Parts: sequence; C-alpha cells; structure tokens
Amino acid sequence: MRIYRGIEITRPFNLSADLLRKYETWGFIPSAPRGKNNYRQYTEIHKRFFEASRLMLAGYSWTEVAKMMRLVVNMDREAAIILAVEFQAELVKNYKESTLVLEQLQSTLSSQETVSHVQVDGPVTYKEVSKRLSLPISTLRVWEQQELFEASRGENNYRYFNGALLNKLFIIKLLRLSGMGFDQCREVLKGMETNNYRDILPILQGRIVDMRGQMNNGLKALGTLNELVTYLEGIHYFSESSE
Repeated sequence: MRIYRGIEITRPFNLSADLLRKYETWGFIPSAPRGKNNYRQYTEIHKRFFEASRLMLAGYSWTEVAKMMRLVVNMDREAAIILAVEFQAELVKNYKESTLVLEQLQSTLSSQETVSHVQVDGPVTYKEVSKRLSLPISTLRVWEQQELFEASRGENNYRYFNGALLNKLFIIKLLRLSGMGFDQCREVLKGMETNNYRDILPILQGRIVDMRGQMNNGLKALGTLNELVTYLEGIHYFSESSE
C-alpha cells in the first residue's frame, strides 16, 4: 500500500498540505493513521476523497459538498447519493421554472408597445399577485421588506399592482430562482430604472445560460461522487456498515 505525503495529494490542485489536514478535521476525508515518526499516513483512499471533494465544488456549494462527503466518510453512501440527486433536482426545477418565467415575460413584452400601458383593474391584493406568480405571499412580503419593489396604496390601503410592477415581479422571481442574492437583485433592478424592460432581457437570458451551466456542472459533480463510491465499494470500504 502506497503512503502519500500531504503535498503529493494537494499539489495537483495548487493547494498546500495544510488544507488536507483541515479537510481531515472537518470530516471531508477519513482520519489518517500516524506512522512511527508521528507523521500522517495518507493512502489512496484519502487521495480519492480529497480529489472528489475538490472536483465536486464545481457543481455544488461548499456546504453541500461538506454534507455529502461527511456522509460518505461515515459509510452512509446511500444518503450521500440521495442528497446529491436532490441538489441536482432542485437545480433542474429552478431552471425549468426560470425558463417558463422568462417565456411569460417575453410574451407579455411582445404583446404590447410599452409595458407601462398595461394596467391591472382595481386594487390587487397580495393573494391575487401570489396566484399569478405562483409564489407564497410570505415570499412577496420578504421581497418588499428587502426593497425589491414597492406597491402603491389606494385610499382603502390596498396595494395596487399595475402591469409594469407585475413584469418587475416576474423578473425578480427569475433572478431569485437563478441564485441571485438580494444585493445583486437590487443592482439589476436599479439598472432597470434607466432602461426599458426589453433592455434587461439579455441579462435575464444570460442568467438562464448560467443556470444551464450549473446543471451541467452538477451532473459532473454527481458523476464524481458516483466514481468515488464505486471505488470505495471495490475496496470494501463500506463493508463494516453492512455487517
């Protein structure tokens, strides 16, 4: 059995051996036994775990990778794979919904000369807007609290949502689905104040392309996890948990 020095494992990624020790502390890789000289004795198993952890970051967040790797280290490969599939399913769900939202927005814009001419008759409540956008009322309230939009109020204190504001809400929904934080959303929306809604479409289409890339990277990361699990099964790493 070959014994690796930490730097031999981390050098291909241009990282220091200190990170490997941190990965061991964080539970990303199994604990390494100590040799007679008290140095850690890293094996092919540790190398494979570290490589998988780094490669999977291309498709998943650090937190997501941490959850999956800890499960594998603790011999719960089924839970790790299920978690990875769930993460990928969420990416696909958001992509499909974002594509639909963009199509709805493009359809709305193509059916009118100027967005501001579209009106919604009478006061529109949160409930009605929630139904139109297929979003919980609580989500809309958070958006308003985060100053992503501001609905006008009538004498009866009802919120009024005209066509322009509804289009803005569609855009906010797309930005949030694509993974944008509130600060980023505010920057995009600020740019819309000086541009026509149609001018913002390329930005939104770009987010769709980014999401497609995230899905592809997620699939690659899932493949990396599967390769790690297949290797570990081949050396009977999980045999203790099956007895």
